[in-house]
Amino acid sequence: MDDGKISTVNYSVVIAGGGLVGALTALLLARGRQDWRIAVLEPQEQGPAQDKRTIALAAATVALLEQIGVWQHVAEQASPIEHIHVSDRGHLGMTRLHATQHGVTAMGQVISAAALNRALYAACQQEASIQWLGGAWFERAERKRDSITVHYKQQDKEAQLNAQLLIGADGQRSQVRADAGIAMQHTDYQQVGIIATLTLSEGLNGWAYERFTDTGPIALLPLPDQQASLVWSLNPEQAEQTMELSDAEFVAACQQAFGYRAGRFVAVRDRVQYPLQLHLAESNISHRSVIIGNASHTLHPIAGQGFNLGVRDAIELSEQLLTAQDPGQYRLLSIYNERRQQDYRRIIGLTDSLVRGFSNQHVPLVVGRNVALFGLDNLPPLRHVFARQTMGFRNA
Repeated sequence: MDDGKISTVNYSVVIAGGGLVGALTALLLARGRQDWRIAVLEPQEQGPAQDKRTIALAAATVALLEQIGVWQHVAEQASPIEHIHVSDRGHLGMTRLHATQHGVTAMGQVISAAALNRALYAACQQEASIQWLGGAWFERAERKRDSITVHYKQQDKEAQLNAQLLIGADGQRSQVRADAGIAMQHTDYQQVGIIATLTLSEGLNGWAYERFTDTGPIALLPLPDQQASLVWSLNPEQAEQTMELSDAEFVAACQQAFGYRAGRFVAVRDRVQYPLQLHLAESNISHRSVIIGNASHTLHPIAGQGFNLGVRDAIELSEQLLTAQDPGQYRLLSIYNERRQQDYRRIIGLTDSLVRGFSNQHVPLVVGRNVALFGLDNLPPLRHVFARQTMGFRNA
């Protein structure tokens, strides 16, 4: 790439986006296909970005990270979810899930996205078959019958790579998706999520809470040092007013909305907000291209399934390509697309029904959802199926 000239290099796979799902996909492919050359285009020059999100990892995701040797590098920074408490504020319906009842030590783990991304990035650096191109971002692709030419920029210089397959793991505003002409379906829930870190009078001790209120669900996830990750859903007007509150006023308002089931809220930091919407690609594939993770789908955070759905994209795609002679073969990509649709329908159906069912105060719906919560709490087989689903295991 000297003097701004265009250069061409041949790869089996080019991945646009080196975030959580992109880095994981690169690692899985490198481990499974050591005969392939893999390039990762990541806009951040010095490793992964400082992602401020806190993410909930399902038990199945943690098991995968253990299997590929990543988890041991971040385990001490994670907080286990050993119990889940789901309730409808002002009503009697509730259900409790306990890890030991479902044969696991934890139903999930809570960790900073930045810590996990650094661990995945470090693992990718150890793989000789992965070329990590920092400060590089995808621009466009030329699709030919037997290859795809990926045009990108790095340090203001234009360059290109020839590959057999382009994987778009470049997030919700995916340029790969736009370049392929893949349309998105959008559902606006008319809710805004306020994300923050709360300090509590006492730690949550492995408990995670999903509390449904008149204004929308409030989720608390355990963090170290008597802290909790907060996701508070409000309508746009309420969210705007709540964000304008002082820290002390915000803590008081959150305490009033949630109640004292998790103890007393003491302080808050790192408040941000974003609209809660469902985005789903009409297809995951185009000629010699596939989109995964947030490029394919973004969900309401109500059940903490978004990132874990992207992890299963990475697993399914890498498994599908394990024995492939040509990773960009349309038949293989079509099989991947078809297999992922069932999982999407299942998880999106779960989150969508929770959002709509628990954000509505019509009496029949209130009665119905409280009966459902009672059923989950008192019928072990039903509770087990629900728990396995939230833990990300393929067979409930």
